[in-house]
Amino acid sequence: MKFAGFFCVIALMVLFYARNNAIDMTQFQTDTKKVEIKGEVRSPGVYEVDWNATVADVLKEAGGSLENADISSINLSRNIENEAVIVVDKKQEEKKISINSATVEELDELPGIGPSIAQRIVEYRNHHSFQTLEDLKEVKGIGDKLFQKIKDRIML
Repeated sequence: MKFAGFFCVIALMVLFYARNNAIDMTQFQTDTKKVEIKGEVRSPGVYEVDWNATVADVLKEAGGSLENADISSINLSRNIENEAVIVVDKKQEEKKISINSATVEELDELPGIGPSIAQRIVEYRNHHSFQTLEDLKEVKGIGDKLFQKIKDRIML
């Protein structure tokens, strides 16, 4: 009888101890995680990467970004969470400015064009309309170097 009582006390202690101990979850943690990347990348999809992978690592797994990708706002060094989604957006095309109809203020936004050159462009077009983009070089103060700087941002 004493033996049975002793056995019951031991059994209760084992049950109590086993139920109230924390389980070490590190033994169940994986070494990898799954991350989806989409948008302007060569191979969008879901990738299994190292647990400590960064956005740059996932971008590399996806074959890198496309030419029209805008990665300027993405923190490439950021660690990513399991099941995260990374979206690489397309670059926004710059609005082109019409040299035949833009205001002085709009022309002034072009690199290298200040208010005085912008005013000269408006005065020139009041007498001659621009037939080609290169006609802009007829305006005093706009040479080859400045024209090369702005040619991709202007239109007729």
